[in-house]
Amino acid sequence: MAFLHPWALAIGVAAVGLPLFVHWLTRPRPYRLPLSTLRFVREAIHQRRAIHRLRDWLILSLRMLAVLLLAWAFSRPLMGGRELAGGDPAGQASRVVILDVSQSMAAVQRGIETFERARSAAAEHLAGSPGLRGGLILAGAQPHRVFDNLSTNLADLRSELAQARPRPERCDAQKALIAAADLLSRSGGPEHRRELIVITDLQASNWRTADFSVLPSDTVIRLESVALEETPGNLAIVRAGPGGRAELGRPVRLEVEVANYSDTPRTANVDVTLGSASYRLEGLCPANGSVVLTGDADLQDAGWQKGEARLVGIDDAIAADNVRPFVVDVRPQPTFGLVTREEADRRPSSSYYLERALSPQSARESAAAERVVRIPPSQINREMLAPVDLIVVDRPGKLEADAINLMTAMVVRGKPMIYVASEPTDAANLAMIAQAAGADLKMPVEFAAPAARQSRRWLSLARYRRDLPPFNIFGPQVVNLVEPLRFTRGLDTRVVDSGLQDDVLAVYGDGTAGLVWTACGAGSLAVLNADLAESNLPQSAAFVPLLGELAGNPPARNGSSHARHCGEPMTVWLPPEAGAAQGLQIVGDSGETQEMGELVEEPAGLAWRWSSAGPPGVYEVLRDGQPVMAVATAIPPEESDLRALPSAEVGDRLAGGRKIHYRSVTAGSRNQDDLWTWIAVACAAFMLVELVALRAFRT
Repeated sequence: MAFLHPWALAIGVAAVGLPLFVHWLTRPRPYRLPLSTLRFVREAIHQRRAIHRLRDWLILSLRMLAVLLLAWAFSRPLMGGRELAGGDPAGQASRVVILDVSQSMAAVQRGIETFERARSAAAEHLAGSPGLRGGLILAGAQPHRVFDNLSTNLADLRSELAQARPRPERCDAQKALIAAADLLSRSGGPEHRRELIVITDLQASNWRTADFSVLPSDTVIRLESVALEETPGNLAIVRAGPGGRAELGRPVRLEVEVANYSDTPRTANVDVTLGSASYRLEGLCPANGSVVLTGDADLQDAGWQKGEARLVGIDDAIAADNVRPFVVDVRPQPTFGLVTREEADRRPSSSYYLERALSPQSARESAAAERVVRIPPSQINREMLAPVDLIVVDRPGKLEADAINLMTAMVVRGKPMIYVASEPTDAANLAMIAQAAGADLKMPVEFAAPAARQSRRWLSLARYRRDLPPFNIFGPQVVNLVEPLRFTRGLDTRVVDSGLQDDVLAVYGDGTAGLVWTACGAGSLAVLNADLAESNLPQSAAFVPLLGELAGNPPARNGSSHARHCGEPMTVWLPPEAGAAQGLQIVGDSGETQEMGELVEEPAGLAWRWSSAGPPGVYEVLRDGQPVMAVATAIPPEESDLRALPSAEVGDRLAGGRKIHYRSVTAGSRNQDDLWTWIAVACAAFMLVELVALRAFRT
């Protein structure tokens, strides 16, 4: 027999002494009475003493049994054992237990947390037996080995197991299997048996890509699933933050995405706090779908502001994913750096069109010049690029390697770039940018100078992603605005297999890419493959909003407003105005300053590196008490989807040619777990019998 809460038994044993203590305190005390004769008194006392003794022992026994049964019920006993598949033969054995500690293990059904079932199962596999050496791996975003090597000290392993709790992070199943393979490979011998016990809820998002073939070939693999019998309904906030750039004095659109992992539609009520203001967002979330709730917020203070979105009035399987923190960087209106060799007074020209489109609200040319700073290619330096919010490159000619490296470093750190490719030299510049960015940039196409005989005049867009930015802002009118557009010149393109083809947002009729928009480190790179001076795009009503989307809504997936996932490695580039690392301090929501990564000065700038992002909250980098950078951490969205991997896929696709002994702990313990209810009924029955006995003895 196993117990989910064995501590209750110890409390019950201690509490059994309470009825004895009360019985001793309430025992009758002798006292003197003046009587003329004692013969009849002695007879009456003798009769009542026998009845009182019977009553006292009966009531005391009933009370002690009731206390013991109550403690037994609280311990949640499970009848029957959990024998290992294939038996447990005697002899030398090395056993590694992988225990899933991801956020999904905190799901609650029928009042029991999934992790408690998993803990009970893991404790039995770490029970002492002759010749057994054990190891325990807590599988989260990073696998945590309790001991670096297998050990016979199973008592300490069980002690660590008792203190383990689910973490607000995902489970990297493959990393846990690799860690287990390392432990098992260092134990061996011809008579030695290797065992791997995996206890998990088999959440599909975590285990779908697991591969057991990394284990030694003679390993006996046993997988115990604690997945809930019926996937419980769960509502979660999977994304929260501003929809685009937050500018001082202008309303910003707040976006909160709520996912409904259940078979019935549910109403989502979300309270959003941003700084000192609060907002209420409401909407209907469809079954097994999601909805994006939006609202406008007025931002009157510049700098970094903390925010939080919270679901209210929700009772579901996981409470932790009903709250999601976020941060907003409120900045003044953006400044654009236009890198071009064209003169400002040349009209019309490609750079002139870009300058007017980037600052369409500036009625005076002097005001437009304040927001758009022309930077000659020969004068590119850190002082010129640091203040601008967006780098626009148009007809720069052949750029020097130092200028390329500096601009690329700025983009990797989070500054977006728009490159208008119209000349053969632009192909060489883009190739150097890709080389300088390295692994931070995966271009879906490679740009090359067009062949001499290739005609690139009046090209139309054969395909474009009307469901994605920047084309989705036009709504139903997108066809009427895009179809008349004609483009001239530009570069030839070749598909790159290692790139993401979804980043090609528009394709010309000749098959070349017209618009590419991809992430580059923390920033983004948009390439418009056309000569604006010889195309009709600048005369179209689509030009200003299209360029505004490219300038103000970069697709970088690790932008500062998006929350980092708890437990994952994190690298954040601090803005240039943060200065040197000396004098900066990293603090969390509660003011703690320990184990929050480190600030590293690199050639590209100052980076904040954290090997494992902390629990959900907002973390700030302060100088003299004022934030120069803020980052929010949150639970990975996939942890809210509690759907488990079908058992058939475990043996077919994940096994990697190995035999996996599989069993469902939940299905096997359904009847076992009902025992506590009958014990509780017996406890109530003993208490009722006690009342009847007291009534019968008229006391």
